Amino acid sequence: MEQRLVCDTVRDLLPMYIDQMTSETSNESIKQHIEECGECKAALEQMRQPVRAETAPEVNDFKKFMIKSKMNLLYWIMGAAAVIAVITCFIVNLAVDKSLSWFYIVCAGLMTAYLPACVCIISSKHKLEKMLAVLSLCTVGLVGTVQAVLYYLMDTGEMWFWDIGLPVTALWLMIVWIGAGVHLLFQANFLISLAVISMLAAPGNALTKFITGDYQGMEDIYVNFIFDGMADLFVAAVLLMAGIAFQARKGKKKEKNGEQLFS
Repeated sequence: MEQRLVCDTVRDLLPMYIDQMTSETSNESIKQHIEECGECKAALEQMRQPVRAETAPEVNDFKKFMIKSKMNLLYWIMGAAAVIAVITCFIVNLAVDKSLSWFYIVCAGLMTAYLPACVCIISSKHKLEKMLAVLSLCTVGLVGTVQAVLYYLMDTGEMWFWDIGLPVTALWLMIVWIGAGVHLLFQANFLISLAVISMLAAPGNALTKFITGDYQGMEDIYVNFIFDGMADLFVAAVLLMAGIAFQARKGKKKEKNGEQLFS
């Protein structure tokens, strides 16, 4: 019983002992007791452990609920805006042309903007991959819709989808996927990913003009590289430096927080 009372007294004094608020006589008594009592020594070591602030489960659940509610509200607002735009274009196209033509292009464009955003909102994992996959399919569909409407419904232009439209679309989608791959594989920030895309835009522009037949000779290639290519490379260099600086600053901030946590 006496030992129990001594342990209770020491443990009551431990917070003050850790904060160095006890007298020298008390310190000696506490040290002597801790050397002989394993339970009080364990209690002292536990009190000296860094305290991590934990968020209550109710607060976490409330935050998740609020985020989900905002995302659902954004989802419905986007849907309502898309429906209004579709109805408006439907009425205008019929009233002006007495038939539907460019209305299909507008619908395909809205789907290209709306569906990837919706996938990003409702997905809990792999948001970027899913969004880019849907965006790729919708972009190909949009280009195909433009070709079909212009050629079959509006009797404008020639059939260019297979020779120009699809190759150019595939080229730029590949460039975007490479930039996203840098972000996913190397955990790079979006500035570095944009730098990669901008750097690849230089050969991308050259290949695009080659596919579309805009080059008339080597002189055009040189001019394109000087004006377009150098501008893309300059933007890529600026984005790359900004991304590296941001990444370094983020790493220092994490390191500083870690030192504060265990200090």
